[in-house]
Amino acid sequence: MIGIGFGPSNLALAIAVEEHNAQVAPSAALRVTFLERQERFGWHRGMLLDGATMQMSYLKDLVTLRNQASDFSFVSYLHGQDRLVDFINHKTMFPLRHEFHDYLEWAAGRLDHLVEYGSEVVDLRPVTLGGEIAFIDVVSRRGGGPERTEVRRARNVVIAAGLEPRTPDGIGLTERVWHNHDLLDRVGAMPSTPRGRFLVVGAGQSAAEVTEYLHSNFPRAEVHTVFARYGFSPADDSSFANQIFDPTAVDDFFHAPDKVRAMLLDYHRGTNCSVV
Repeated sequence: MIGIGFGPSNLALAIAVEEHNAQVAPSAALRVTFLERQERFGWHRGMLLDGATMQMSYLKDLVTLRNQASDFSFVSYLHGQDRLVDFINHKTMFPLRHEFHDYLEWAAGRLDHLVEYGSEVVDLRPVTLGGEIAFIDVVSRRGGGPERTEVRRARNVVIAAGLEPRTPDGIGLTERVWHNHDLLDRVGAMPSTPRGRFLVVGAGQSAAEVTEYLHSNFPRAEVHTVFARYGFSPADDSSFANQIFDPTAVDDFFHAPDKVRAMLLDYHRGTNCSVV
């Protein structure tokens, strides 16, 4: 198996593979490699804002819902950092995003032997036997040069390449037009000219966090938000609506007809990142 990308999704898969292989005979072990375009592990580094918290319980970590005895859990991470008692005393289900990123890095560091960083997948080529696809050749490139491509053959490929930044039609990213994905890096590299006004486009969770960050760090500047609604919409984080994220809901959604999928997405839109 080859995994494309090594964010939280494929990181959780890597843990599952590692735990599976530890329990079976070597002949039954899975052979797996993950290819990651970044040079090191990182998850939304540009939005690791001070004070920003996760929107989900720490129990929805990389492993707990699948294996409660795993030593890759967030609780095991806290214990290893000598922070378990402090976290309990903090009386929260929602850790800081900084701390959860540190947890992800901690887990990824234990699986370095399964990952090749700096490897960008550029092509997938089906290999047919008897008229059916039997394997997939995964073509990757290191260092940006076409002469350094490598081909690996796998029975299974898991694509978890993450999100790509989007901008409104006709708007390109420049020195002064950014995507929030790169916020902290861009702010740090801003020209030294007066910073009198910022414009934030969007009304979701990230837009609200960016707006609050700019107000706090540039108190003399005007900060405007522009969006199609009359105001920010609060997230529906009730236990009823959040059942859409339950493990059993995955199968419901996967097997549902397209119309039902669209209906579920519309009904539960207020639970995710488009709201605050």
